[in-house]
Amino acid sequence: TLAPVTVTPLELRTALQRIRRSNNFDDQWATILAPLPSTSSVAMSVLSTPQAACSDFMKMLTEPGNNNALILIVLTALCMIVPLDLTQLIFACLGAFCYYLVQMLQKSVSAQQRPNKKPKAAPTTYPSLPVERKHSQKFHEERDAKEVRKVLQKRNAQKKVTTPMDTQAQSPVVPVVAPTFQAVGLEAEVQELLGQIMPTAESNHGVDRLAEAIRVMLVNVLPEVEVAGFCSSNLSRGRANGVAVPDVDIVINVSPANLASKLASRPGKPQSDTRMLQKWALRACADKLVSAGGFKFRRSGFRGNEPKMTLLVPPELAIFNQAVPIDISVNAVSPLHSAALLTECGTINPRAKELILLVRRWAKDRGICHAPKGHFSPYIWSLLTIFFLQAAERSEGSLLPSLNEFEAISNLLGLEKRSTPKKWSAKEGAQNISTAALLREFMRFYSSEFPWEKEAVCLRRGERGPAPLKLPIHIIEHDDGKTTEPGPSVEDPFELTQNLGSCMTWWSFQRMKDELKRGADILSKDAASLSELLEPWTPEMAPDAAGESP
Repeated sequence: TLAPVTVTPLELRTALQRIRRSNNFDDQWATILAPLPSTSSVAMSVLSTPQAACSDFMKMLTEPGNNNALILIVLTALCMIVPLDLTQLIFACLGAFCYYLVQMLQKSVSAQQRPNKKPKAAPTTYPSLPVERKHSQKFHEERDAKEVRKVLQKRNAQKKVTTPMDTQAQSPVVPVVAPTFQAVGLEAEVQELLGQIMPTAESNHGVDRLAEAIRVMLVNVLPEVEVAGFCSSNLSRGRANGVAVPDVDIVINVSPANLASKLASRPGKPQSDTRMLQKWALRACADKLVSAGGFKFRRSGFRGNEPKMTLLVPPELAIFNQAVPIDISVNAVSPLHSAALLTECGTINPRAKELILLVRRWAKDRGICHAPKGHFSPYIWSLLTIFFLQAAERSEGSLLPSLNEFEAISNLLGLEKRSTPKKWSAKEGAQNISTAALLREFMRFYSSEFPWEKEAVCLRRGERGPAPLKLPIHIIEHDDGKTTEPGPSVEDPFELTQNLGSCMTWWSFQRMKDELKRGADILSKDAASLSELLEPWTPEMAPDAAGESP
Protein backbone atom coordinates (compact mmCIF):
# COMPACT_ATOMS: atom_id res chain seq x y z
CA THR A 1 0.00 0.00 0.00
CA LEU A 2 0.99 3.61 -0.59
CA ALA A 3 1.40 6.20 2.10
CA PRO A 4 -1.08 9.15 2.21
CA VAL A 5 -0.07 12.07 0.01
CA THR A 6 -1.26 15.64 0.48
CA VAL A 7 -1.57 17.93 -2.53
CA THR A 8 -2.88 21.41 -3.18
CA PRO A 9 -5.88 21.92 -5.45
CA LEU A 10 -3.75 23.62 -8.13
CA GLU A 11 -1.27 20.75 -8.15
CA LEU A 12 -4.14 18.26 -8.30
CA ARG A 13 -5.69 20.03 -11.28
CA THR A 14 -2.35 20.15 -13.11
CA ALA A 15 -1.80 16.46 -12.43
CA LEU A 16 -5.22 15.51 -13.73
CA GLN A 17 -4.65 17.49 -16.92
CA ARG A 18 -1.34 15.75 -17.45
CA ILE A 19 -3.04 12.40 -16.94
CA ARG A 20 -5.69 13.16 -19.57
CA ARG A 21 -3.08 14.29 -22.08
CA SER A 22 -0.94 11.23 -21.54
CA ASN A 23 -1.45 8.22 -23.79
CA ASN A 24 0.01 5.79 -21.26
CA PHE A 25 -2.42 6.39 -18.39
CA ASP A 26 -1.47 3.43 -16.16
CA ASP A 27 2.33 3.85 -16.48
CA GLN A 28 2.49 7.56 -15.72
CA TRP A 29 -0.05 7.71 -12.91
CA ALA A 30 2.41 6.89 -10.13
CA THR A 31 5.20 8.92 -11.82
CA ILE A 32 3.13 12.10 -11.83
CA LEU A 33 1.75 11.84 -8.33
CA ALA A 34 4.98 10.76 -6.60
CA PRO A 35 6.84 14.14 -6.52
CA LEU A 36 3.82 16.20 -5.44
CA PRO A 37 4.49 18.12 -2.19
CA SER A 38 2.34 17.54 0.90
CA THR A 39 1.24 21.12 1.84
CA SER A 40 -2.62 20.90 1.71
CA SER A 41 -5.26 20.17 4.30
CA VAL A 42 -7.11 17.89 1.92
CA ALA A 43 -6.05 14.27 2.34
CA MET A 44 -6.58 11.60 -0.30
CA SER A 45 -5.56 7.99 -0.32
CA VAL A 46 -4.22 7.11 -3.75
CA LEU A 47 -4.85 3.45 -4.46
CA SER A 48 -2.86 1.17 -6.64
CA THR A 49 -5.24 1.57 -9.63
CA PRO A 50 -6.20 4.90 -11.29
CA GLN A 51 -9.93 3.91 -11.40
CA ALA A 52 -10.10 3.50 -7.62
CA ALA A 53 -8.32 6.82 -7.13
CA CYS A 54 -10.90 8.68 -9.26
CA SER A 55 -13.74 6.99 -7.38
CA ASP A 56 -12.36 8.05 -4.01
CA PHE A 57 -11.84 11.56 -5.34
CA MET A 58 -15.49 11.88 -6.38
CA LYS A 59 -16.65 10.57 -2.99
CA MET A 60 -14.52 13.19 -1.28
CA LEU A 61 -16.05 15.98 -3.37
CA THR A 62 -19.60 14.90 -2.51
CA GLU A 63 -19.08 14.56 1.24
CA PRO A 64 -21.36 16.73 3.43
CA GLY A 65 -19.71 19.99 4.43
CA ASN A 66 -17.13 19.79 1.66
CA ASN A 67 -17.06 22.88 -0.58
CA ASN A 68 -14.58 21.55 -3.10
CA ALA A 69 -17.34 20.66 -5.57
CA LEU A 70 -18.73 24.21 -5.43
CA ILE A 71 -15.24 25.61 -5.90
CA LEU A 72 -14.70 23.45 -8.98
CA ILE A 73 -18.03 24.55 -10.49
CA VAL A 74 -17.24 28.23 -9.91
CA LEU A 75 -13.75 27.83 -11.40
CA THR A 76 -15.23 26.07 -14.44
CA ALA A 77 -17.79 28.88 -14.94
CA LEU A 78 -15.03 31.50 -14.64
CA CYS A 79 -12.95 29.70 -17.22
CA MET A 80 -15.91 29.85 -19.60
CA ILE A 81 -16.77 33.50 -18.94
CA VAL A 82 -13.32 35.14 -18.80
CA PRO A 83 -12.58 34.82 -22.55
CA LEU A 84 -15.84 36.72 -23.35
CA ASP A 85 -15.91 40.48 -23.73
CA LEU A 86 -18.35 42.84 -21.94
CA THR A 87 -20.91 42.98 -24.77
CA GLN A 88 -21.24 39.23 -24.96
CA LEU A 89 -21.68 39.00 -21.18
CA ILE A 90 -24.47 41.61 -21.22
CA PHE A 91 -26.38 39.81 -23.97
CA ALA A 92 -25.93 36.47 -22.23
CA CYS A 93 -27.37 37.86 -19.00
CA LEU A 94 -30.31 39.47 -20.83
CA GLY A 95 -31.07 36.21 -22.66
CA ALA A 96 -31.04 34.25 -19.43
CA PHE A 97 -33.36 36.79 -17.77
CA CYS A 98 -35.83 36.73 -20.72
CA TYR A 99 -35.83 32.93 -20.70
CA TYR A 100 -36.63 32.97 -16.99
CA LEU A 101 -39.57 35.35 -17.54
CA VAL A 102 -40.98 33.22 -20.37
CA GLN A 103 -40.86 30.09 -18.22
CA MET A 104 -42.63 31.83 -15.35
CA LEU A 105 -45.40 33.13 -17.65
CA GLN A 106 -45.98 29.69 -19.14
CA LYS A 107 -46.31 28.15 -15.69
CA SER A 108 -48.88 30.76 -14.58
CA VAL A 109 -51.00 30.39 -17.75
CA SER A 110 -51.02 26.61 -17.56
CA ALA A 111 -52.02 26.75 -13.89
CA GLN A 112 -55.03 28.98 -14.71
CA GLN A 113 -56.22 26.81 -17.61
CA ARG A 114 -55.90 23.53 -15.73
CA PRO A 115 -59.47 22.42 -14.76
CA ASN A 116 -60.17 21.22 -11.27
CA LYS A 117 -61.40 17.75 -12.09
CA LYS A 118 -62.45 15.52 -9.27
CA PRO A 119 -61.65 11.86 -9.65
CA LYS A 120 -64.66 9.78 -10.53
CA ALA A 121 -65.71 7.12 -8.11
CA ALA A 122 -65.03 3.61 -9.26
CA PRO A 123 -68.13 1.59 -10.16
CA THR A 124 -69.21 -0.81 -7.50
CA THR A 125 -71.68 -2.88 -9.47
CA TYR A 126 -69.13 -4.80 -11.52
CA PRO A 127 -67.10 -7.75 -10.31
CA SER A 128 -63.90 -7.03 -8.43
CA LEU A 129 -60.81 -6.91 -10.63
CA PRO A 130 -57.97 -9.40 -10.10
CA VAL A 131 -54.90 -7.96 -8.42
CA GLU A 132 -52.30 -9.62 -10.66
CA ARG A 133 -52.50 -10.21 -14.40
CA LYS A 134 -49.74 -11.40 -16.62
CA HIS A 135 -51.21 -9.90 -19.81
CA SER A 136 -52.66 -6.49 -18.85
CA GLN A 137 -53.21 -5.37 -22.45
CA LYS A 138 -55.73 -8.17 -22.98
CA PHE A 139 -57.67 -7.37 -19.83
CA HIS A 140 -61.03 -6.74 -21.55
CA GLU A 141 -60.73 -9.85 -23.70
CA GLU A 142 -59.98 -12.07 -20.69
CA ARG A 143 -62.85 -10.73 -18.52
CA ASP A 144 -65.14 -13.52 -17.52
CA ALA A 145 -68.40 -12.99 -19.42
CA LYS A 146 -70.38 -15.13 -17.02
CA GLU A 147 -69.54 -12.90 -14.05
CA VAL A 148 -70.58 -9.77 -15.91
CA ARG A 149 -73.82 -11.42 -16.98
CA LYS A 150 -74.61 -12.42 -13.42
CA VAL A 151 -74.00 -8.89 -12.16
CA LEU A 152 -76.21 -7.36 -14.85
CA GLN A 153 -79.00 -9.83 -14.16
CA LYS A 154 -78.81 -9.11 -10.45
CA ARG A 155 -78.93 -5.36 -11.07
CA ASN A 156 -81.94 -5.69 -13.40
CA ALA A 157 -83.72 -7.86 -10.86
CA GLN A 158 -83.25 -5.20 -8.20
CA LYS A 159 -84.72 -2.48 -10.43
CA LYS A 160 -88.36 -1.62 -9.85
CA VAL A 161 -90.72 -1.37 -12.82
CA THR A 162 -91.41 2.34 -12.82
CA THR A 163 -91.85 5.12 -15.32
CA PRO A 164 -88.90 6.06 -17.58
CA MET A 165 -86.07 8.20 -16.27
CA ASP A 166 -87.25 11.23 -18.22
CA THR A 167 -90.37 11.33 -16.04
CA GLN A 168 -88.41 11.76 -12.84
CA ALA A 169 -87.33 15.25 -11.92
CA GLN A 170 -86.39 17.39 -8.99
CA SER A 171 -88.79 19.84 -7.45
CA PRO A 172 -89.34 22.81 -9.82
CA VAL A 173 -87.88 26.19 -8.99
CA VAL A 174 -91.14 27.95 -9.95
CA PRO A 175 -94.23 26.23 -8.53
CA VAL A 176 -96.54 24.78 -11.18
CA VAL A 177 -100.13 25.61 -10.29
CA ALA A 178 -103.46 24.96 -11.96
CA PRO A 179 -105.17 27.80 -13.86
CA THR A 180 -107.90 29.72 -12.06
CA PHE A 181 -111.04 31.23 -13.56
CA GLN A 182 -113.36 33.97 -12.45
CA ALA A 183 -116.38 32.35 -14.09
CA VAL A 184 -118.46 29.72 -12.31
CA GLY A 185 -119.51 26.48 -13.99
CA LEU A 186 -117.79 24.32 -16.59
CA GLU A 187 -119.31 26.00 -19.64
CA ALA A 188 -118.46 29.48 -18.36
CA GLU A 189 -114.90 28.41 -17.54
CA VAL A 190 -114.49 26.94 -21.03
CA GLN A 191 -115.61 30.18 -22.67
CA GLU A 192 -113.28 32.19 -20.44
CA LEU A 193 -110.34 29.95 -21.38
CA LEU A 194 -111.19 30.12 -25.08
CA GLY A 195 -111.12 33.91 -24.86
CA GLN A 196 -107.60 33.63 -23.48
CA ILE A 197 -106.10 31.10 -25.89
CA MET A 198 -107.83 32.00 -29.17
CA PRO A 199 -105.25 33.44 -31.61
CA THR A 200 -105.64 37.20 -31.93
CA ALA A 201 -104.88 39.57 -34.79
CA GLU A 202 -102.07 41.07 -32.73
CA SER A 203 -100.43 37.67 -32.27
CA ASN A 204 -100.72 36.83 -35.98
CA HIS A 205 -99.26 40.24 -36.88
CA GLY A 206 -96.35 39.67 -34.51
CA VAL A 207 -95.62 36.26 -36.05
CA ASP A 208 -95.66 37.80 -39.55
CA ARG A 209 -93.14 40.44 -38.42
CA LEU A 210 -91.00 37.73 -36.87
CA ALA A 211 -91.03 35.70 -40.10
CA GLU A 212 -89.89 38.75 -42.09
CA ALA A 213 -87.13 39.52 -39.57
CA ILE A 214 -85.87 35.93 -39.80
CA ARG A 215 -85.89 36.11 -43.61
CA VAL A 216 -83.73 39.25 -43.53
CA MET A 217 -81.25 37.56 -41.16
CA LEU A 218 -80.98 34.45 -43.34
CA VAL A 219 -80.80 36.11 -46.75
CA ASN A 220 -76.99 36.19 -46.62
CA VAL A 221 -76.83 32.45 -45.96
CA LEU A 222 -79.69 31.41 -48.28
CA PRO A 223 -80.49 34.21 -50.79
CA GLU A 224 -83.62 32.47 -52.15
CA VAL A 225 -85.11 31.74 -48.69
CA GLU A 226 -88.81 32.21 -47.91
CA VAL A 227 -90.12 32.19 -44.35
CA ALA A 228 -93.68 31.52 -43.17
CA GLY A 229 -95.02 31.78 -39.63
CA PHE A 230 -97.99 30.03 -38.01
CA CYS A 231 -99.55 30.91 -34.67
CA SER A 232 -101.94 28.61 -32.79
CA SER A 233 -102.59 30.56 -29.58
CA ASN A 234 -102.66 33.96 -27.96
CA LEU A 235 -98.99 34.74 -27.34
CA SER A 236 -99.69 37.27 -24.61
CA ARG A 237 -100.85 34.48 -22.29
CA GLY A 238 -98.30 32.22 -20.63
CA ARG A 239 -99.01 28.58 -19.84
CA ALA A 240 -97.34 25.37 -18.76
CA ASN A 241 -94.93 23.60 -21.13
CA GLY A 242 -94.49 26.83 -23.09
CA VAL A 243 -90.92 26.05 -24.11
CA ALA A 244 -91.47 22.29 -24.53
CA VAL A 245 -94.36 22.76 -26.99
CA PRO A 246 -94.25 26.24 -28.56
CA ASP A 247 -97.35 27.83 -30.09
CA VAL A 248 -95.39 29.41 -32.97
CA ASP A 249 -94.02 27.46 -35.96
CA ILE A 250 -91.55 29.11 -38.32
CA VAL A 251 -91.05 27.23 -41.60
CA ILE A 252 -87.99 28.11 -43.70
CA ASN A 253 -88.62 27.17 -47.33
CA VAL A 254 -85.59 26.59 -49.56
CA SER A 255 -85.30 24.69 -52.81
CA PRO A 256 -83.77 21.22 -52.19
CA ALA A 257 -81.68 21.61 -55.36
CA ASN A 258 -80.13 24.81 -54.01
CA LEU A 259 -79.46 23.14 -50.66
CA ALA A 260 -77.77 20.22 -52.41
CA SER A 261 -75.55 22.54 -54.47
CA LYS A 262 -74.53 24.54 -51.41
CA LEU A 263 -73.77 21.41 -49.44
CA ALA A 264 -71.78 19.92 -52.31
CA SER A 265 -69.67 23.10 -52.61
CA ARG A 266 -68.48 22.77 -49.03
CA PRO A 267 -65.29 20.73 -48.51
CA GLY A 268 -65.90 17.34 -47.00
CA LYS A 269 -69.71 17.62 -47.38
CA PRO A 270 -70.95 15.19 -50.05
CA GLN A 271 -74.49 15.24 -51.34
CA SER A 272 -76.98 13.44 -49.10
CA ASP A 273 -80.66 12.64 -48.93
CA THR A 274 -83.44 15.12 -48.23
CA ARG A 275 -83.40 14.56 -44.49
CA MET A 276 -79.66 15.22 -44.24
CA LEU A 277 -80.13 18.41 -46.27
CA GLN A 278 -82.86 19.53 -43.86
CA LYS A 279 -80.62 18.93 -40.85
CA TRP A 280 -77.69 20.79 -42.38
CA ALA A 281 -79.84 23.77 -43.40
CA LEU A 282 -81.56 23.81 -39.99
CA ARG A 283 -78.22 23.92 -38.16
CA ALA A 284 -76.93 26.68 -40.43
CA CYS A 285 -80.09 28.78 -39.95
CA ALA A 286 -80.11 28.28 -36.19
CA ASP A 287 -76.44 29.30 -35.91
CA LYS A 288 -77.16 32.45 -37.92
CA LEU A 289 -80.19 33.39 -35.79
CA VAL A 290 -78.29 32.83 -32.55
CA SER A 291 -75.23 34.84 -33.64
CA ALA A 292 -76.92 37.65 -35.60
CA GLY A 293 -80.35 37.92 -33.99
CA GLY A 294 -79.65 37.12 -30.36
CA PHE A 295 -81.96 34.09 -30.36
CA LYS A 296 -81.36 31.57 -27.60
CA PHE A 297 -81.11 27.88 -28.36
CA ARG A 298 -83.31 25.61 -26.24
CA ARG A 299 -83.45 22.12 -27.79
CA SER A 300 -83.30 20.18 -31.03
CA GLY A 301 -85.69 17.49 -32.21
CA PHE A 302 -84.24 15.35 -35.00
CA ARG A 303 -86.04 12.10 -34.15
CA GLY A 304 -89.37 12.94 -35.74
CA ASN A 305 -90.33 12.88 -39.39
CA GLU A 306 -89.51 16.57 -39.70
CA PRO A 307 -86.36 17.84 -37.92
CA LYS A 308 -86.85 21.02 -35.93
CA MET A 309 -85.23 23.20 -33.30
CA THR A 310 -86.71 25.23 -30.46
CA LEU A 311 -85.39 28.78 -30.07
CA LEU A 312 -86.31 31.66 -27.78
CA VAL A 313 -87.09 35.01 -29.43
CA PRO A 314 -85.40 37.81 -27.45
CA PRO A 315 -87.51 40.79 -26.37
CA GLU A 316 -84.77 43.07 -27.77
CA LEU A 317 -86.16 42.52 -31.27
CA ALA A 318 -89.15 44.68 -30.19
CA ILE A 319 -91.63 42.21 -31.72
CA PHE A 320 -92.99 40.73 -28.50
CA ASN A 321 -92.98 42.14 -24.98
CA GLN A 322 -91.56 38.92 -23.57
CA ALA A 323 -89.38 36.03 -24.70
CA VAL A 324 -91.46 33.74 -26.93
CA PRO A 325 -90.46 30.14 -27.75
CA ILE A 326 -90.70 29.09 -31.39
CA ASP A 327 -90.12 25.93 -33.42
CA ILE A 328 -88.13 26.40 -36.63
CA SER A 329 -87.99 23.80 -39.40
CA VAL A 330 -86.84 23.62 -43.01
CA ASN A 331 -89.28 22.63 -45.79
CA ALA A 332 -91.73 21.18 -43.25
CA VAL A 333 -95.37 20.68 -44.23
CA SER A 334 -97.10 19.68 -40.98
CA PRO A 335 -97.39 23.31 -39.66
CA LEU A 336 -99.06 24.29 -42.94
CA HIS A 337 -101.42 21.31 -42.83
CA SER A 338 -102.29 21.98 -39.19
CA ALA A 339 -103.07 25.66 -39.85
CA ALA A 340 -105.11 24.80 -42.94
CA LEU A 341 -107.21 22.23 -41.09
CA LEU A 342 -107.78 24.58 -38.15
CA THR A 343 -108.93 27.39 -40.44
CA GLU A 344 -111.20 25.14 -42.53
CA CYS A 345 -112.81 23.57 -39.43
CA GLY A 346 -113.47 27.05 -38.02
CA THR A 347 -115.18 27.99 -41.27
CA ILE A 348 -117.40 24.89 -41.37
CA ASN A 349 -118.22 24.75 -37.65
CA PRO A 350 -116.85 27.31 -35.14
CA ARG A 351 -117.33 24.77 -32.34
CA ALA A 352 -114.84 22.49 -34.07
CA LYS A 353 -112.06 25.08 -33.94
CA GLU A 354 -112.79 25.80 -30.29
CA LEU A 355 -112.66 22.11 -29.39
CA ILE A 356 -109.35 21.64 -31.26
CA LEU A 357 -107.72 24.50 -29.34
CA LEU A 358 -109.16 23.23 -26.06
CA VAL A 359 -107.92 19.66 -26.59
CA ARG A 360 -104.47 20.86 -27.60
CA ARG A 361 -104.27 23.05 -24.50
CA TRP A 362 -105.30 20.11 -22.29
CA ALA A 363 -102.72 17.80 -23.91
CA LYS A 364 -99.95 20.38 -23.43
CA ASP A 365 -100.79 21.03 -19.78
CA ARG A 366 -100.99 17.33 -18.99
CA GLY A 367 -97.62 16.56 -20.63
CA ILE A 368 -98.81 14.27 -23.43
CA CYS A 369 -98.05 16.57 -26.33
CA HIS A 370 -94.23 16.47 -26.48
CA ALA A 371 -93.36 14.46 -29.60
CA PRO A 372 -89.65 13.77 -28.77
CA LYS A 373 -90.85 11.81 -25.72
CA GLY A 374 -93.08 9.54 -27.81
CA HIS A 375 -96.35 11.49 -27.41
CA PHE A 376 -98.74 12.76 -30.04
CA SER A 377 -97.84 16.18 -31.43
CA PRO A 378 -100.40 19.04 -31.46
CA TYR A 379 -101.03 18.29 -35.14
CA ILE A 380 -102.02 14.67 -34.33
CA TRP A 381 -104.30 15.83 -31.49
CA SER A 382 -106.02 18.07 -34.05
CA LEU A 383 -106.59 15.04 -36.28
CA LEU A 384 -108.05 13.08 -33.35
CA THR A 385 -110.45 15.93 -32.58
CA ILE A 386 -111.60 16.23 -36.19
CA PHE A 387 -112.15 12.47 -36.44
CA PHE A 388 -114.21 12.53 -33.23
CA LEU A 389 -116.46 15.23 -34.69
CA GLN A 390 -116.83 13.12 -37.85
CA ALA A 391 -117.34 9.61 -36.49
CA ALA A 392 -118.82 9.87 -32.99
CA GLU A 393 -122.40 8.62 -32.83
CA ARG A 394 -124.88 11.24 -31.71
CA SER A 395 -128.51 12.06 -32.43
CA GLU A 396 -127.57 15.34 -34.08
CA GLY A 397 -125.33 13.55 -36.60
CA SER A 398 -121.78 14.42 -37.59
CA LEU A 399 -120.47 17.87 -36.83
CA LEU A 400 -117.83 17.73 -39.60
CA PRO A 401 -117.87 16.03 -43.02
CA SER A 402 -115.23 13.68 -44.35
CA LEU A 403 -112.02 15.33 -45.49
CA ASN A 404 -113.02 14.97 -49.12
CA GLU A 405 -115.69 17.64 -48.46
CA PHE A 406 -113.10 20.20 -47.30
CA GLU A 407 -113.12 22.37 -50.41
CA ALA A 408 -110.59 24.97 -49.24
CA ILE A 409 -107.78 22.43 -48.83
CA SER A 410 -108.57 20.19 -51.78
CA ASN A 411 -105.34 21.28 -53.50
CA LEU A 412 -103.31 20.12 -50.50
CA LEU A 413 -105.13 16.78 -50.54
CA GLY A 414 -104.42 16.24 -54.24
CA LEU A 415 -108.12 16.26 -55.12
CA GLU A 416 -109.64 17.83 -58.19
CA LYS A 417 -111.69 20.89 -57.44
CA ARG A 418 -115.34 20.48 -58.23
CA SER A 419 -116.87 22.74 -60.83
CA THR A 420 -119.99 23.16 -58.73
CA PRO A 421 -118.93 22.75 -55.09
CA LYS A 422 -121.64 21.54 -52.78
CA LYS A 423 -121.48 23.14 -49.36
CA TRP A 424 -121.83 20.68 -46.49
CA SER A 425 -124.05 21.62 -43.58
CA ALA A 426 -124.73 19.95 -40.26
CA LYS A 427 -128.15 18.77 -39.18
CA GLU A 428 -130.48 21.04 -37.31
CA GLY A 429 -129.61 21.23 -33.64
CA ALA A 430 -125.97 20.26 -34.09
CA GLN A 431 -124.85 23.87 -33.76
CA ASN A 432 -126.47 24.12 -30.36
CA ILE A 433 -124.07 21.65 -28.70
CA SER A 434 -121.76 23.52 -26.33
CA THR A 435 -117.99 23.21 -26.44
CA ALA A 436 -117.94 21.92 -22.85
CA ALA A 437 -120.34 19.10 -23.80
CA LEU A 438 -118.17 18.23 -26.81
CA LEU A 439 -115.08 18.11 -24.58
CA ARG A 440 -116.85 15.69 -22.24
CA GLU A 441 -117.86 13.46 -25.17
CA PHE A 442 -114.33 13.59 -26.59
CA MET A 443 -112.85 12.21 -23.36
CA ARG A 444 -115.48 9.48 -23.10
CA PHE A 445 -115.15 8.51 -26.79
CA TYR A 446 -111.38 7.88 -26.76
CA SER A 447 -111.22 6.49 -23.21
CA SER A 448 -113.94 3.84 -23.42
CA GLU A 449 -115.62 3.66 -26.85
CA PHE A 450 -112.81 3.75 -29.41
CA PRO A 451 -110.78 0.49 -29.68
CA TRP A 452 -107.25 1.65 -30.43
CA GLU A 453 -106.01 -1.86 -31.32
CA LYS A 454 -108.73 -2.59 -33.91
CA GLU A 455 -109.76 0.69 -35.53
CA ALA A 456 -107.89 3.55 -37.16
CA VAL A 457 -108.28 7.31 -37.21
CA CYS A 458 -108.96 8.08 -40.87
CA LEU A 459 -110.17 11.59 -41.74
CA ARG A 460 -110.63 10.91 -45.46
CA ARG A 461 -113.09 8.15 -44.67
CA GLY A 462 -114.75 10.14 -41.88
CA GLU A 463 -116.19 7.08 -40.15
CA ARG A 464 -115.08 4.29 -37.86
CA GLY A 465 -113.46 1.17 -39.28
CA PRO A 466 -110.25 -0.87 -39.48
CA ALA A 467 -107.01 0.57 -40.75
CA PRO A 468 -106.68 1.04 -44.53
CA LEU A 469 -104.61 -1.54 -46.36
CA LYS A 470 -101.92 0.99 -47.30
CA LEU A 471 -101.40 2.07 -43.70
CA PRO A 472 -98.59 0.20 -41.92
CA ILE A 473 -99.37 -1.30 -38.51
CA HIS A 474 -97.31 -0.08 -35.58
CA ILE A 475 -96.36 -2.79 -33.04
CA ILE A 476 -95.49 -1.61 -29.52
CA GLU A 477 -93.05 -3.59 -27.40
CA HIS A 478 -93.55 -3.61 -23.63
CA ASP A 479 -90.84 -2.87 -21.11
CA ASP A 480 -90.22 -6.57 -20.49
CA GLY A 481 -88.97 -6.93 -24.07
CA LYS A 482 -91.27 -9.90 -24.77
CA THR A 483 -94.89 -8.75 -24.80
CA THR A 484 -96.17 -6.80 -27.81
CA GLU A 485 -99.45 -5.21 -28.81
CA PRO A 486 -100.78 -3.17 -31.75
CA GLY A 487 -100.25 0.55 -31.34
CA PRO A 488 -102.59 3.34 -32.40
CA SER A 489 -103.19 3.79 -36.11
CA VAL A 490 -103.54 7.41 -37.23
CA GLU A 491 -103.53 8.01 -40.98
CA ASP A 492 -101.89 11.20 -42.22
CA PRO A 493 -104.58 12.65 -44.52
CA PHE A 494 -101.89 14.29 -46.68
CA GLU A 495 -99.65 11.17 -46.86
CA LEU A 496 -101.81 8.05 -46.90
CA THR A 497 -98.95 5.59 -46.34
CA GLN A 498 -97.71 7.24 -43.16
CA ASN A 499 -98.91 6.07 -39.75
CA LEU A 500 -98.55 9.02 -37.38
CA GLY A 501 -99.10 6.70 -34.43
CA SER A 502 -95.70 5.07 -34.98
CA CYS A 503 -94.14 7.62 -32.62
CA MET A 504 -95.88 6.00 -29.64
CA THR A 505 -94.03 3.87 -27.09
CA TRP A 506 -95.59 1.52 -24.58
CA TRP A 507 -95.14 4.03 -21.77
CA SER A 508 -96.51 7.02 -23.73
CA PHE A 509 -99.46 4.90 -24.92
CA GLN A 510 -100.35 4.03 -21.32
CA ARG A 511 -99.93 7.67 -20.27
CA MET A 512 -102.36 8.79 -22.97
CA LYS A 513 -104.94 6.21 -21.92
CA ASP A 514 -104.59 7.20 -18.27
CA GLU A 515 -105.02 10.90 -19.05
CA LEU A 516 -108.09 10.25 -21.20
CA LYS A 517 -109.67 8.19 -18.41
CA ARG A 518 -108.78 10.87 -15.87
CA GLY A 519 -110.36 13.55 -18.04
CA ALA A 520 -113.51 11.48 -18.54
CA ASP A 521 -113.83 10.88 -14.79
CA ILE A 522 -113.39 14.57 -13.93
CA LEU A 523 -115.88 15.79 -16.55
CA SER A 524 -118.46 13.18 -15.58
CA LYS A 525 -118.91 14.80 -12.18
CA ASP A 526 -121.84 17.12 -11.54
CA ALA A 527 -119.50 19.85 -10.32
CA ALA A 528 -116.82 19.36 -12.98
CA SER A 529 -113.98 21.85 -12.76
CA LEU A 530 -111.82 22.98 -15.68
CA SER A 531 -109.09 23.99 -13.25
CA GLU A 532 -108.82 20.40 -12.05
CA LEU A 533 -108.81 19.08 -15.62
CA LEU A 534 -106.02 21.45 -16.72
CA GLU A 535 -103.87 21.04 -13.63
CA PRO A 536 -100.33 20.94 -15.10
CA TRP A 537 -98.75 17.51 -14.94
CA THR A 538 -95.43 17.29 -13.13
CA PRO A 539 -93.01 14.34 -13.29
CA GLU A 540 -92.63 12.03 -10.35
CA MET A 541 -90.12 13.21 -7.80
CA ALA A 542 -86.78 11.44 -7.90
CA PRO A 543 -85.92 9.52 -4.69
CA ASP A 544 -83.10 11.92 -3.80
CA ALA A 545 -85.27 14.98 -4.36
CA ALA A 546 -88.10 13.54 -2.29
CA GLY A 547 -85.77 12.77 0.60
CA GLU A 548 -86.16 8.99 0.24
CA SER A 549 -83.45 6.43 0.19
CA PRO A 550 -82.76 4.96 -3.23
